[in-house]
Amino acid sequence: MTLAGLLPALADTIHLSAVLPSEIQWSPEPKLPAWGAGSGQDDVDPIARFINLAQGVIVVLGIFGILYSAGKMAVGKLGRSEMAADGVGGVVWTIMGVSLMLVAVSVATTIAGV
Repeated sequence: MTLAGLLPALADTIHLSAVLPSEIQWSPEPKLPAWGAGSGQDDVDPIARFINLAQGVIVVLGIFGILYSAGKMAVGKLGRSEMAADGVGGVVWTIMGVSLMLVAVSVATTIAGV
C-alpha cells in the first residue's frame, strides 16, 4: 500500500473515531488539589523534597548558562571573534556541568536510598 492510499484510510479512521460517543463528566465546582500523602506535597520525606528542589535549581542554572553563552556568541558576531569562540566553549562547559550535577543527584539518591 502506498502513502497515497494510506492517508485517506487514516483520515477516515480518525474521522470515525472522532464521531463515536464518549462519556464526559464535567463539574463546574472548583476543587482544591489533594495535598495529602502521595501528592508530592507532604513533608514525610524532606530529603527527597530537597533533592527535587536541587534538580530544579540545576536546570535553571543550566538555562542561565546557555543564555549567557548565547549572548557571548551574539556579541562575538559583531566583530569580536574571540568572544564568540568563548561563548561556544561556554556552551560545552555548561552542558557538561549540568550533566555532571544531574548524575551527582542520581548517585546521591542511590546512596541515600531515597
